[in-house]
Amino acid sequence: MRVICAPDKLRGALDAAGAAAALATGVRRAGAEPISLPIGDGGEGTLQALVGAGRARCIELVTVDALGRPRIATLGDLGDGVYLVEAAEAIGLAQLEESERDPRRASSRGVAALLLEAVAREARQVLVALGGVATVDGGLGLLAALGARVEGDSGSALLGRLDVDVSAVRARLAETDLVVLHDVDVPLCGPDGAAALFGPQKGLRAEDVPLFDAGLARLAAALGDGLAERPGAGAAGGLGLALFALGATARPGAEAILELLRFDEHLSRADLCLTAEGSVDRQSARGKAVAAVVAACARAGVPCDVLGGQVSDEAVVALTALGARDVRAIGPAGRPLAEAFAAVAEELAAAAEASVRH
Repeated sequence: MRVICAPDKLRGALDAAGAAAALATGVRRAGAEPISLPIGDGGEGTLQALVGAGRARCIELVTVDALGRPRIATLGDLGDGVYLVEAAEAIGLAQLEESERDPRRASSRGVAALLLEAVAREARQVLVALGGVATVDGGLGLLAALGARVEGDSGSALLGRLDVDVSAVRARLAETDLVVLHDVDVPLCGPDGAAALFGPQKGLRAEDVPLFDAGLARLAAALGDGLAERPGAGAAGGLGLALFALGATARPGAEAILELLRFDEHLSRADLCLTAEGSVDRQSARGKAVAAVVAACARAGVPCDVLGGQVSDEAVVALTALGARDVRAIGPAGRPLAEAFAAVAEELAAAAEASVRH
């Protein structure tokens, strides 16, 4: 029996490679053959998954983090003139201490160095993986660093005068096919938008949420009609919006990563697939990696179990409707987070073993 182990990261506990190794341990205990295939969804860890599978080569360069400090980040070379820019490589939320998280100060300008390096290498296509970033600046930092005319380059600039001209940058990138890979399909504004949904975890205070939401709406109006409604516009604190203003197209990140990993080829030789992420919740069926895996398995007729550190009832319903055989938590609810993190590798292994013996 061959079992694909295709988890995303379990944030705070295991990266995708570590989660795949834990699942593989359980598969072997049950007497089956594991096929480890860590995945990503267009957020942080996407480049790592492709490098681990031999689908990307790393190019290191110096840029700045979300607070403007020097940082070494990695650009992915996928071959044939295609490059992968992972925004979280430069401006990842995980790089900041909790006390440093402040969307007013944070800027997306560090992503520009990665994009410009790809262009300098005569990129035919640049995939920009969004998600896991510390910013809610609508991409103003990126636009400024690329040479656009803007009034400011951090989140606080969203709250002031928004006079933006990106025509020079559009001309500069005219020969490069930009593709936004978004991890979740969230709108730019509103109760499920960039500021309201993800702003608080980036340090945005409750009283600032409506101010940033309004600022993103004004920026969208300044950049062009219809951009705010495009899928992915709200990803990465509105970084998707800025890229759309530069002419980028979009596709769900998880779907693109599975294609690059040749996931369907692996499925053709598999009897079961196991996927996992830290929190399986209402966002999981809106473009997250586990949903893409479930959908691919359903098309191929391969049973798929979804495992999570936490699992909501809403996610169970949504993922079962997509075709999952089972959706379940790997451990008891209500534990201290440190205790759950310490147990996650063994609990993943035990859950994998149980799935194989199902």
